[in-house]
Amino acid sequence: MQREPVSSSAIVSAGYDSDTHQLEIEFHGGRVYRYFGVPPGAYAFLRRASSKGGYVSRMIEGHYPYEEVTPEPAAQDLLSALQGSLKRGVDQNEIGAGQGETD
Repeated sequence: MQREPVSSSAIVSAGYDSDTHQLEIEFHGGRVYRYFGVPPGAYAFLRRASSKGGYVSRMIEGHYPYEEVTPEPAAQDLLSALQGSLKRGVDQNEIGAGQGETD
């Protein structure tokens, strides 16, 4: 589903499939949710709402079934995160090992 950027402090992008009545919303932080059975008017109101996050909270969440469809991070992102975690662990062990030594 094609999403379009929106001006919002809570939402990055939103898209709507009028054939299946599915609304897809990407929130800041990367989470993506797909809501089912959403009427076209609800998407039109979302696009015009001054507070898009507030509209979703009041009129979408809890009113329509949904699923999280957040894409998995790319393998390189996972590798970078693992390497960073391992480096922090090694650095902490080196610091901790030096604290108990005396000359």
